[in-house]
Amino acid sequence: MKQAVLSQFDLPWIPVTGLVLFVVCFAIYTYWTFKKENKQNYQEASLIPLEEPRSISSRGGN
Repeated sequence: MKQAVLSQFDLPWIPVTGLVLFVVCFAIYTYWTFKKENKQNYQEASLIPLEEPRSISSRGGN
């Protein structure tokens, strides 16, 4: 059944467009992740599990 459907598929630009869009988004996301300007943010985030939990009163809660 799948073969019959795909043999009648006459819009090859749709999967090609999806692939190109995926590759472009992946490349942008990878570039953004490894930018040198973001290194400080990742270092700070890596220390979050090591921080002591704050008490409710120090956060201004009720």
